[in-house]
Amino acid sequence: MSDQVHHLSMGIWVVLLAVGTAAIGTYVGVACARRAAFAPNRRAMWTAIAVLAIGGVAFWLANIVVLAGFEVDDSAVRYESVRIVGSLILCLAAAFAGLLISRSRGGNRHVSTGDRLIIKVMAGAAAMGLGMTAGFYLVMTSIEVQGRTYMDGALIAVAAVAAVLASIGVLWMATADVPRVVLACGSGAVGLAPVAMHAAMMAALRVRLDGVSTTPPGVEVFAILFPAFVIGMLILAVPTVALLLAPDRLTAELEEQARMWVRQEESPRHG
Repeated sequence: MSDQVHHLSMGIWVVLLAVGTAAIGTYVGVACARRAAFAPNRRAMWTAIAVLAIGGVAFWLANIVVLAGFEVDDSAVRYESVRIVGSLILCLAAAFAGLLISRSRGGNRHVSTGDRLIIKVMAGAAAMGLGMTAGFYLVMTSIEVQGRTYMDGALIAVAAVAAVLASIGVLWMATADVPRVVLACGSGAVGLAPVAMHAAMMAALRVRLDGVSTTPPGVEVFAILFPAFVIGMLILAVPTVALLLAPDRLTAELEEQARMWVRQEESPRHG
């Protein structure tokens, strides 16, 4: 018999916070990835921030936020810190792989540019989605209770599908020329994916208490969540300020055209 598990012990606001965190992380990450695509310098910096925002904040941190509401009756809940760190590394690696594949050059010359873009986005999304799923799975295996836990593989596949679909959205927005309103709406839609992945993983989780085990080793969720949330907000704040201060490509082009027009108008006067 399965023991009583609670997923929203702190209320629905935890889910809303997770969705908001994922949406903002996606928006900032995609904006940085787009900046890296045409930046004349500091391309590696923008790519690194994009990876941190997408893999570290939008997916991994959103998952940890929802974990704040997880409780098991008659048992303390702890988390194995090594696996938590490993899950973060997996999510970051997945985001980097997805961006790298979707931005890769070359390919079959007989395939049109549009088809090559679709192929690269789909391949990148597969790598990114499966990597994110592995990261979320590692978080689930880090859970320690006064008993044992195991996972239902069929529901893990549901989480993988949600991860791949979300990755398609992220990489499409990062590579296609889309207006900011589409980027904002798309980021909001992608923000639902980590919560859906978490829900599928939690539905796959099975808990059995033995009634004799003592408090399990590990750390409490807030010992992970608090520093991770603070660092995550700093990760989002730095590129947001940089993006606001850095000249937008279109704005820069228009300003350059205006300066050229002024010079052309002034040249006859001095001639």
